[in-house]
Amino acid sequence: MDSLTIDSNSREKIVKEVSQNFFVEAGAGSGKTTMLVNRMVAMVEAGIPIEKICAITFTKAAANEFYERLRW
Repeated sequence: MDSLTIDSNSREKIVKEVSQNFFVEAGAGSGKTTMLVNRMVAMVEAGIPIEKICAITFTKAAANEFYERLRW
């Protein structure tokens, strides 16, 4: 399996497997925030109350970026 297939499968798993916790570690600009927002939307669409969802970032800047993207 090539690295692009592995990446694509991992991204799909992050969004679709909403009942499982994940730790995502990747370089800057790799799409971590986008995947987190997509996952949160999928979780809410699956009926998980937003009050039961927790996301942790390493910086306030990342948290603010996530919050802004999720609101829109």
